[in-house]
Amino acid sequence: MPRSPLLRSLVIVLLACLGLHASIARSALIELQPSVLFAGPGDSLALDIVVGGLSSAGPESLGAFDISVGFDVSSISFTGYSLGNFLGDVGLAEAIDASAGDMGGAVNLAEVSLLAASDLDLLQSDSFVLGTLAFDVVNLGPSDVTQLSVLSGSLLVDAFGSPLNVASLGGASVRGVPSPGTLMLLVASMLGWSMVRYRQAT
Repeated sequence: MPRSPLLRSLVIVLLACLGLHASIARSALIELQPSVLFAGPGDSLALDIVVGGLSSAGPESLGAFDISVGFDVSSISFTGYSLGNFLGDVGLAEAIDASAGDMGGAVNLAEVSLLAASDLDLLQSDSFVLGTLAFDVVNLGPSDVTQLSVLSGSLLVDAFGSPLNVASLGGASVRGVPSPGTLMLLVASMLGWSMVRYRQAT
């Protein structure tokens, strides 16, 4: 999962160096999907980090990213992540996983592709999943809502090393669901209320 701090630092320096030679000209979107989830304590959640606004099979393929997602540790706990294969397969040495993982209230995913731009053009569409984050719900009452958000400072670099402007950072919310006991009580009270109205009507 998380890699050494030295590797992460080298990858970030590489991203910065690659991005210096070109001005930011294009825009991309980063969002969390689904944007709304319903869960209760003990439930597991999976959220996809999706990038969009790229050219489908064109020159704006993504070559690297460094994205952090913030969350409330009192409501949910981070349990793991997986990277998509749209920048290459890490297991086949087509990409480098430079993710820091859990940073206490934030999760960091970072990946650098080692594939040629033409290969990335074939792999990527205008919108695709960069990675999936997994969480467990720790403490979320029936009327509670907790927010997850893509943090500012996220970095996207195209296949030629040019930085992409991030035009929009999306988030997600996790809403508590009523416990089964609460639902049973609600149904029973509705039935009782309708029985009283029926008897009054006859």
